[in-house]
Amino acid sequence: MEYKDYYKILGVSRNATQDEIKKAYRRLAKKYHPDANPGDKEAEQKFKEINEAYQVLGDEEKRKKYDTFGSYYDFQNGTSFDPSQFGWHRRTYTTGDSGFSDFFEMFFGENGLDLNSILEGLNRQRNPFGSFTGGFKGAGTAQVEQDMEASVEIGLDQAFNGCHRVLSISWPDGSKRRIRMKIPAGILDGDKIRLKGQGLNGGDLLVTVRIKNEEGLELQGLDIIQDVPVLPWEAVLGATITVHSLDGRKLSVKIPPGTSTGKKLRIPGIGYKDRRGKRGDLYIRIRIVVPAEISDREKELYGELKEISGWNPRGYEA
Repeated sequence: MEYKDYYKILGVSRNATQDEIKKAYRRLAKKYHPDANPGDKEAEQKFKEINEAYQVLGDEEKRKKYDTFGSYYDFQNGTSFDPSQFGWHRRTYTTGDSGFSDFFEMFFGENGLDLNSILEGLNRQRNPFGSFTGGFKGAGTAQVEQDMEASVEIGLDQAFNGCHRVLSISWPDGSKRRIRMKIPAGILDGDKIRLKGQGLNGGDLLVTVRIKNEEGLELQGLDIIQDVPVLPWEAVLGATITVHSLDGRKLSVKIPPGTSTGKKLRIPGIGYKDRRGKRGDLYIRIRIVVPAEISDREKELYGELKEISGWNPRGYEA
């Protein structure tokens, strides 16, 4: 039985994305389809091989098994494979009306062999004192794919507008890698980004994104709470101030007379926008601040205000 190189059949590299594999399949299937080549037996056989290859490489789980098997025993295109070498009795596999080869039926058909068991046999031949453990994504003595997890922290402004980050990853085997990743605009706290093939031995890297609240800027769901400093006389008399939103817009906001610290003013539809385009509200949270330094005249006026004002916010006499 010959090992079939499905990547070669579709004309793609082993690092091809699922989208590249799909495009290659569609192009070749159209070229060799029986309707386009009536009576051409060679084209018909080619069409069957293309479909068989796509049945495996177009399915992520089957592709992982196929890749693990092929790379593990260094098979080359055309190399014969005999399962009896690994503790399995030789059987005859027939395609019947399935249209698939013996090689496909052996590993991926309904009555095919257990590929994990085949890999155990391969491992015993290479290392009689070890064993293959953990399945296709576990750590073991074999160089198998393993998904890894990491996390990255970004600011609210970076999350809103999107950004690039470079991850420095330390693998369990002691190696280190630097991976540049794109974080899309509108990512939410706790969202995960899957980086295909960036895990250990070709597995995936699952990155959890954490959004940190910045000073004076807080994310609550899709609503943004933004602290805005207001001067005492602006709070007392009322004023119109300018506020900058995360998308760079200048917003004119009216502060009502008699506004106290902590009061929130709602601006609908100017909050955080997720990847589906849904957007929350912006809440301006008033924070009354006093000048760090004042002139003698200002000090005099504050003194006069103290004398004439009869209001006591504490509700009792000092």
